[in-house]
Amino acid sequence: MMAVFIAERMDRVSVVALKDDLDAILRSTASLRILHPALVEETHAWAAQLASLGSERSADEYAKRHRSVQRLGERLEAVATPEREGTAEPLPLEDIDRRLDQVSARVAPLLERREELAGRLNKLASLSNQMALLLPPGVPLGELVHSSFLHTAVGALPADRLPALAMALSGIPSVVLPYRQEADRQRVLCIVLRRDARTLEDALRDAGFEPAPGPPDLAQVSAESLRTLERERDAAADEMAGLQREIHEVRAAVMPELRELATGIHAALVLLRVESFCKGTDRTCLFSGWTPHSRSAEFVQAVRDRTGGRAVVEVIPAESVEAPESLDVPVLMELPAFLKPFRALTEGFGIPAYHMVDPTLFVAITFLIMFGMMFGDVGHGLVLLAAGAALHARLPRFSDAARLTIYCGLSSIVFGVLYGSVFGLEGLIPALWLRPLDNIAALFGAAIAFGVVFISLGLALNIVNAIRRRAFVREFFDASGPLAVVAYWAGVGLVVRASFESAPVSSPILAVLLVAPLALLFARGPVLRLLGRQDRAFPEGLGVYVMEGAVEILEVLMGFVANTVSFIRVAAFGLAHAALFLAVFGIADTLSGSAFGGPLSILVLLLGNAVIILLEGLVVVIQALRLEYYEFFGKFFKETGTRFDPVGFS
Repeated sequence: MMAVFIAERMDRVSVVALKDDLDAILRSTASLRILHPALVEETHAWAAQLASLGSERSADEYAKRHRSVQRLGERLEAVATPEREGTAEPLPLEDIDRRLDQVSARVAPLLERREELAGRLNKLASLSNQMALLLPPGVPLGELVHSSFLHTAVGALPADRLPALAMALSGIPSVVLPYRQEADRQRVLCIVLRRDARTLEDALRDAGFEPAPGPPDLAQVSAESLRTLERERDAAADEMAGLQREIHEVRAAVMPELRELATGIHAALVLLRVESFCKGTDRTCLFSGWTPHSRSAEFVQAVRDRTGGRAVVEVIPAESVEAPESLDVPVLMELPAFLKPFRALTEGFGIPAYHMVDPTLFVAITFLIMFGMMFGDVGHGLVLLAAGAALHARLPRFSDAARLTIYCGLSSIVFGVLYGSVFGLEGLIPALWLRPLDNIAALFGAAIAFGVVFISLGLALNIVNAIRRRAFVREFFDASGPLAVVAYWAGVGLVVRASFESAPVSSPILAVLLVAPLALLFARGPVLRLLGRQDRAFPEGLGVYVMEGAVEILEVLMGFVANTVSFIRVAAFGLAHAALFLAVFGIADTLSGSAFGGPLSILVLLLGNAVIILLEGLVVVIQALRLEYYEFFGKFFKETGTRFDPVGFS
């Protein structure tokens, strides 16, 4: 059970070996996938004087080859993915270059021809479009342009100016043929006698006419020229199709080679990643990292086997390392399957540090409670349940989101039963707890009570975390420390006693429990000075200390009040959910008396429920996350960690 809350124990391993054995050690390490590399200087200050092994330059060279392989794969419209199974053999740079050149020599001519053809097809398509704009359907434009007694103009003018143009040309023999409209512009073909060319030009200028762009010699534009262009484009398309088939065959032949290259490059980069953490002398080298405690012995044995016992391996549990607060111990959590969807909610704020209690289980419980209280309805819960099941079946890669939707649907169903609500109808089933709109005060009281428990849980986790990282004394005077917990609960007790006639603790005792912790918080400087935890009681002077202390006490009090009151929004959204149902039913009832009232009412009910599910569901999720992050995580989530990321070939 503790594995749900506590990260797997980590050991710091340090290896001193001969440089001749380093490659074998690194390969064994990568095969096991149990070492998270770390800087040796973190635990061995003297290692800062040692020289690095200069692996950065080699890593850059392999990274360049990796990009070359990926670019070549992309040009072939494929992905050169490294083989992930088993161990891998790093490839020398010379071998990679030679094999890449061979693949490129086979592929490059085809790809260059494809790019050339693609450019040609684009050019032909553009020219064809231009000619289609110039050529009115069925008009022998070439003959008209060559005519010795006719004058022709092709172009566009504002559509509303077309009648004015026709009127201006009504006194001379003319033809005005509109043939294509584009937005507010009208394309036209105008034909007049040669002797009336000046009259046509004046009329076109007054109408805002713009000549059509295209070949300078309109005589080139004819139906036959357009057909010739289309035949040329079809021939190029056929050539492209044949070339694509040839490229497909070549791709099938070279992709295994590219995958082998990608695998060898990946293996080399993996080894160079560990090597970049190494320090060394002329003959020896030192590297360090983290391994799960359960596999440390396996790592030690593998190093000894690969070196014949010529290496020194030091294993220190993370809890025994000096100054553990300065170390970034990687985090490895093995959560049950039902909690994994909520892991994303936790990591949306940050990865819990190694010494922290993982709050994912608490997040799962409290998030679903808040969601259900704000979105309680059996019908809507069933819709979410069905949507989550469909998403899980059709898109398995979104399984975590699908399961989270299913859990939210179940929570909504549970609270729908407690509220007695099925698609907003409150007469179908009895309410096992209360109906929100009929018991507003009780709902608000329940939300505040939940908030008090929720905040208290965050404060308790902060104390546990302080003990785990050996900082209890320092956290004792923190705004979320033990003193603050006592003060908060005393304040809650006073409010409860003022609200009810009887309470288990008397008001004077509660007042003392409220004032005494706050007084100790105010006297933190002198107390820490007496305990030898700081050099001076008033580091910046008595006046500044008094002012800062008073402000801090006020912040603690106001902060707790604001944190608790924030949970009123849980009840408010529960009421809003019920009120939205009333609004939808009201609109449906109003429409039922009109023409087509029945179908319209059904449509309103369907659309109204859809809007409530989509819009309010999203808002409720955001509000629940806000309370998780600000009112809960804010009490104890004070530092983030790093996910355990072991080097490995797979």
